[in-house]
Amino acid sequence: MDERPQGLTVLCTFIPMRSRGSWAVGLVLVGVLASAGCTAEGTAAPTTPRPTTSSHATVTPTPDPSPTPTPSSAPSVAPTSGPDQDVTKPPARPDALDGPATEDNAVAVAKYFTALYSYIVATGDFTEWDALSGPDCRFCESGRESAEEVHNAGNHGTGGAVDLGFGSASAQGDGTFVVDVQFTEYPSQTVNPQGVVVEDFPGTLQLKATMVLSHDGRGWRVEGVKIDEFGSGT
Repeated sequence: MDERPQGLTVLCTFIPMRSRGSWAVGLVLVGVLASAGCTAEGTAAPTTPRPTTSSHATVTPTPDPSPTPTPSSAPSVAPTSGPDQDVTKPPARPDALDGPATEDNAVAVAKYFTALYSYIVATGDFTEWDALSGPDCRFCESGRESAEEVHNAGNHGTGGAVDLGFGSASAQGDGTFVVDVQFTEYPSQTVNPQGVVVEDFPGTLQLKATMVLSHDGRGWRVEGVKIDEFGSGT
């Protein structure tokens, strides 16, 4: 893993990122589900016999041609887990961001922030990342700088999706919360404008993010982050 000068304030020590293209410092899955729909299939017209031409001769009834059924056109649903999630879609913004300082809300906010990393690497959109980053969060600053480096070179990130696991929080009594989030991080790449891979990070990692969050009565801030690898992926 590449060493980077990131640090966790308050209660934790820093574990470095492995790459510009992925957390290895923590990502979380928030899948984006595409709407699915389909068109009705065509209905065959009923067959009717033709009238006879005389009382002595009859014409064999010929069925009218049936219309060709319209094929179903239901779009595929974007995966909400696994490596093929669409990381160019912003993660869903949880109601907890506007909620009170509770342990449940702290877990939801931590998961949301973790989910943002693959998104900023893929898109260069830092709006939500900056809104949650505390002024003294060196991890937050370094994550932004890493994503900026990718985009300033004209490149973008692909992959790096995460599947979110167990989360827990502990209130510290001073408006801060220590939150643990377990997750799986999938392989990622850095790709240039011609679609050529310039960096490849093929590993799947089992990680745990420990975050310190604060709530000032108006909103949430991430004060520091630590990542531990607790298992091996494929």
